[in-house]
Amino acid sequence: MESAKRDAKLIQAVVENDSEALDILFKAYLPMVYRTFTPYYIRLFDEDDWLQEARIVCYETCQCYDQNSGKSFGGFYKLRFHHHVLNLIRKELAQKRRIDQQSLLTDCCPEGSAVGEDTVAYYQSAVEMRAYLETLSAFELVAFRVLAGQLVLEQACSQFDCTLEQMKRAQSRCQTKLKQFYANQQVP
Repeated sequence: MESAKRDAKLIQAVVENDSEALDILFKAYLPMVYRTFTPYYIRLFDEDDWLQEARIVCYETCQCYDQNSGKSFGGFYKLRFHHHVLNLIRKELAQKRRIDQQSLLTDCCPEGSAVGEDTVAYYQSAVEMRAYLETLSAFELVAFRVLAGQLVLEQACSQFDCTLEQMKRAQSRCQTKLKQFYANQQVP
């Protein structure tokens, strides 16, 4: 019961923007914080980042905690911090999926809609794209990478020691070959 009274005083002080009270309250729940985030890993997150997130959640929990609800602050804080950790992990995984999807789009697919379709259609388009890429010369492959946004036009010209006009003609050949390739694929 003493910890509940101590917490109530500290929570009230935190609501009144007392940073020392927040520090004392946060340190009291530090073992729970470590137990909550230790099983998880987020890329480029170190211990200080986790502690900062936990401190922010502690402050926010003090702001919205209702002492008359009959629930302990510790349980409420633990639940909110656990949910916050899960949200951070969801965000990290969503970014990873988005990066993976973007790399698939630029590596395999001529258009973005192919990835959203069913798996069979996706793999079929990936195989078709590889077959198309095999028809290109080395110079045309560089031009295709420029078209796909993987290389900057000026950078490609300097690497291949060619003019902008030569690169643009190679890009035009890539587009023509792509249209012909898919036109030949449509014929049964």
